[in-house]
Amino acid sequence: MVENIKRYITNKDILTLWMNNLFVLYAFLIPISQTIKSTVFTAIVILFIFRGNVIFYIKEAFKNKVVQAFVYLFVAYLIGMLWSENIKEGLYWVKSIKYGLYLVVFYAFVDGRYINKVLSAFIFGMLVSELTSYGMLLGIMPWSLDIGKIHFYAAYAIGDPSPFLHHIHYGVLLVFVVMLLSQRIVYSDNSKIVKIFMSLFVLTATSNIFITGGRTGYITFLLLLLVLSISYLRKYFIALALVGILVFTTAYNISPLFNSKVVQTKNSIEKVFSDKPNFNTSVGTRMGLFHYAGQIIKENPIIGVGTGDSMDEIKKITPKKWTEIHRQPHEHNQFLSTFIKLGLFGLLIFLNVYYQIFRYKQDDKELHFIMMISTLAIAFGILTTQFNLRVFLPLWVTMLAISLISKDRKTINNIELKDKTQLFQIVGIGIVFSMASLLKQLF
Repeated sequence: MVENIKRYITNKDILTLWMNNLFVLYAFLIPISQTIKSTVFTAIVILFIFRGNVIFYIKEAFKNKVVQAFVYLFVAYLIGMLWSENIKEGLYWVKSIKYGLYLVVFYAFVDGRYINKVLSAFIFGMLVSELTSYGMLLGIMPWSLDIGKIHFYAAYAIGDPSPFLHHIHYGVLLVFVVMLLSQRIVYSDNSKIVKIFMSLFVLTATSNIFITGGRTGYITFLLLLLVLSISYLRKYFIALALVGILVFTTAYNISPLFNSKVVQTKNSIEKVFSDKPNFNTSVGTRMGLFHYAGQIIKENPIIGVGTGDSMDEIKKITPKKWTEIHRQPHEHNQFLSTFIKLGLFGLLIFLNVYYQIFRYKQDDKELHFIMMISTLAIAFGILTTQFNLRVFLPLWVTMLAISLISKDRKTINNIELKDKTQLFQIVGIGIVFSMASLLKQLF
C-alpha cells in the first residue's frame, strides 16, 4: 500500500494525468459550484507541487505572452496597494484579480488530448444549470433548495431563475455556450444526431438568456451575435441578423421579465437625461458612477487613487441624495474600476491582456474561435460588472488554457489514455469532492 502511494506521488505522468482529470472537473463546476471548484483547484496545486520542478514549469509557462499579461495585471493591483489607504478593500480586489494567475498553473500541465473533454465538461455543467433553471420556472423544482444544513442552490430572485450564479454571470455564460455550440454546429465533423442535440441546446439556452433578469446577458448576446456574423459566419450575416431581430422581438412579447427590464432601462435613461437628472435608478447609478469617477480620474490620471480607495473617493464627492451610488460596492465596470484605481498605468496593463490575446498566433481555427469568443464574452460582460465573484476570470483562464496550446501537445507521455477510463476517473473524483463538500456543510 505504502509502495503504491509512493509510486503514485513520484510518477510525474500519473500526477499530470490527475491534474488534467481535475481540470475537467474544474470546468464542469464553473457554472455550478464555486466552493467545490476552489477545492478542486487547491488539489491541482498540491499535485503541481508534488510533480516537482515547479520553478521550471512556471518559467516555461511565463514564456507565453498571454500568461505574462495576466501576471503583470496582478502585480499592478499589488503595487497599487502602496498608495491605498483602505487596505481591507484593496486586499479584496487583489484576491479578485488573483484568479488570472491560475493560467500559469493550467498552462503548465494541460494536455492537448484533454481540450474537448474540458469543453464538453463545461457545456455539460451549463446543461445541468439550464435544466435546473427551467425546472424552477416550470414549478418542477423549488426556487431555493436546502436539505437540512446542506445548501444546493438558490435563484437570484423569485421569477428570475438563475440557480447557481448571479444572473449577470449566468447570462454571459449562456451567451458564450450559445456561440460556442453555434460555431460547432456549422464547422464540426460531429454526427447529425449530435448536431441536432446541440441545436436544441442552442435554442433552449438562448431562451434561457431572456427569461432571466441579467441585462448584461442581453447586451452580450447582441454584441457577440454581431461579431459572429461579421467575423466567422459572414455568409450567414442576413440570416443571423434576422434571427437576432426575431429573438429580441419574441423575448419582448413573451418574457415578462425581459419586457420589464427593457421598459425599466428606457425609463432610467430618460430620467438621467431629463431636466432634473436622476441617478437613483439602476442605469442611472451606473451613469452616475461614470460621471463622478471621471472627476477622480482627472485628478489622479497616471497612477490612480490606489487599489482599495476608488469607491471611497467616488462617494466623497457624490451628493448624499444619490443614495443608490452610495450603496454600491464597486463601479460596475472593470475597465473604469482599473482606471480609477491604478490610473492610465493600470488601464494600459489591463488592456495589454487583450492585446496579447488578439495578436496571439493560433493556427487551429476552432481553438482560435474559443480564444476570441471567450475573451469577447468576458470583455462585454465586465462592461457592467467586475471580477468580484469567482466566475468570469476562472472561465476566461480555463478557455485560454485550452486554446493557447496545440491539440498535439502531450504533457502525459507514458500512459495510454482511454476515454472510458478517464470518464470513470473524473466522475469518481467528482463524487468524492461532492461528498466532501456535503459533509463539510453538515459538520
